[in-house]
Amino acid sequence: MNVLAINIGNSRTAAGWFSKGKIRRSVRIDEVTPVILEAVADGETPDGICLGSVVPKQNKAWAQLVKKVFPKVPALWMDPRLDFGIGVDLKRPDQTGHDRFADAVAGAELCGTPCIVCDFGTAATFNLVLPKRGFSGGVIAPGYGMWFDALGRAAQLPKLKPGGLKLKTGRNTEEAMRLSARWGYRGMVTEILWQLGKACGKKEPFVCATGGYAKQILSDAGLKIPVYPDLTLHGLARIYERNAKP
Repeated sequence: MNVLAINIGNSRTAAGWFSKGKIRRSVRIDEVTPVILEAVADGETPDGICLGSVVPKQNKAWAQLVKKVFPKVPALWMDPRLDFGIGVDLKRPDQTGHDRFADAVAGAELCGTPCIVCDFGTAATFNLVLPKRGFSGGVIAPGYGMWFDALGRAAQLPKLKPGGLKLKTGRNTEEAMRLSARWGYRGMVTEILWQLGKACGKKEPFVCATGGYAKQILSDAGLKIPVYPDLTLHGLARIYERNAKP
């Protein structure tokens, strides 16, 4: 089965082409355009399409675009009532981002349980998957870019692009701000992982990461966590395969 997975995010949209359960191609773009669909399809027609979105105002435009490019291909929108292949232990599944469900599904399959999937995008999410309870929530925190945006709103502080420094102390304003990101963000991530890890009992959870800021954050913070760039897309493709009508 060939599945086209589309993840509509706050900063950009990602699309991935999966064949026999493995990703073949992936593309990321900042606007609603057929270019992303044509590029990832590369002349082929998918058997099905799965879409997840955390930007509801863009859903109609993407639905129309998918229908126009692939008029005869069934499209499935993420929904908390779908079969995920894992349990869902949430108070309000309807308020939970589609990307978090997809991350949990992919994390459980690729890493096993218990696991914690860190998704470092516009916001940072930490998603806990337990052996019996399944997707059991987690933590939502400010994204790496938000750290610098917040500091940049102060009158006498510069607006900086995200990035840390490996220094012992900040000897000017920019260095001091970048050290706050390196040490502060690392402290936030390690504390969240430690607290979520306690929910796993005696078994240590497998931790993995994804998201546009993942590699930069882990490098700047000096954390060694495996990164799967297409993890969310993988989860969406799996969800389609489990819920596709015969």
